[in-house]
Amino acid sequence: MNEEETIEANAVTDSSIVNRLTSFLGIPFIIVFGWLNNKYVSIFSVEHNNHRLIILYSGICPVVKNDRLRITGKMGSGGKIGIQGMIMKAFTIENLSSGDIYEKV
Repeated sequence: MNEEETIEANAVTDSSIVNRLTSFLGIPFIIVFGWLNNKYVSIFSVEHNNHRLIILYSGICPVVKNDRLRITGKMGSGGKIGIQGMIMKAFTIENLSSGDIYEKV
């Protein structure tokens, strides 16, 4: 990933919020007793430099198509997660249309 940068862009899709498994802790005893640890990830795309850019945000961030956004994060290749082209892992998303701010803590 490169250095942190901030972009302003319009959302071209609504955000999808996915519940992702992060870890499992269990004890095998005839059947497995344990628990799952998971977190939410928000995924959406924006129009940036005449291309669609996929945004990944670790948390819940409701975005609606055509929202004006200011996004701070790190750009990187999407190849590791099966996306051709560039992605941005966002740390802060400011929805300029609604005034909401989502920040990774």
